[in-house]
Amino acid sequence: MRQLSLVLTVGILGTIACESALMAQSTEKRATPPTFDNTATSIFFFKDVFAEGLSGERPAVLSENRQQMIAGPAGGGMSGGGGAAPAASGGGAAGEWADIISPTTIQDEVKKLNNQLTTTVENVRKFNGGGFEEARRDFTELAMLFEIIAEHDGDVRWKEYALTARDGFARAGFNSKVGTDNSFKEAKLRAEDLQQLVRGGTIDTREADPKATWDAIADRPPLMQRLEIGYQKKLKPMTASESEFKSNIEEILHEAEVIAAIAHAMQKEGFEYHDDEDYVGFCQQMQEAALNVVKAVKDNNADAARTAAGDVGQSCSSCHESYR
Repeated sequence: MRQLSLVLTVGILGTIACESALMAQSTEKRATPPTFDNTATSIFFFKDVFAEGLSGERPAVLSENRQQMIAGPAGGGMSGGGGAAPAASGGGAAGEWADIISPTTIQDEVKKLNNQLTTTVENVRKFNGGGFEEARRDFTELAMLFEIIAEHDGDVRWKEYALTARDGFARAGFNSKVGTDNSFKEAKLRAEDLQQLVRGGTIDTREADPKATWDAIADRPPLMQRLEIGYQKKLKPMTASESEFKSNIEEILHEAEVIAAIAHAMQKEGFEYHDDEDYVGFCQQMQEAALNVVKAVKDNNADAARTAAGDVGQSCSSCHESYR
């Protein structure tokens, strides 16, 4: 009996507790929902943020692999081309270099050269044993690229340091004609500058001539070596078949723009033969052919890319026959 009474007492107390909780909930005071005056809030908030709050064109979305840009419609966000050939994407910027090479291609090429030079200047023995030739080619191309960055109308990284970097890389390129302890030290320092820039760091700026001619910026032979690599080892095999074209479409676009930029630069005052009409004509043919490769990429046309790549090779051969 005592146990039964205890059970009943516990049950009754539990029931009372539950009922008390429910009553407390039912009588709990809640805050009154806020009300808004549409006249007041309209001062601070847009009814349609996209229609009322934005002006100008929306920026193109850049993907890691640029696939969307490549596949986009003509005149869209695709990187590359211009004139009779396609225009490079400089965020829609007009201008001499923006019609030839995109900010994305410039930045990607600088990063590639950074990786190559990091290996080249690992030690003085490697540099003096032949690495100086690779350093000369890479530093010369970097000097060209940073001059392009300084002149480019698009939003390219490193513009603040472009002329200082250009002169440093040009000097390292000229000094790397031979492999010595001094040329190695110079190459090592400039490679470290490049690493700083690529990582988002800074370098000490120095006074530079914004109107420097190309004879003080880049030698022609190292750039010719870069052209040979771009065509023989990349553009030619990558456009040889439709399967190769589809597998390497981004690299084809990149190399075609680099080749077009070199061909355009070598027409500039200061380069050897810049005042020779035949030589300039060969450079123009190469530039146009390279930009036609870019157009073929844009059109996803493997046959046109192969034909245009062949024209790049033909311009090289014709030039070599006349000037070697």
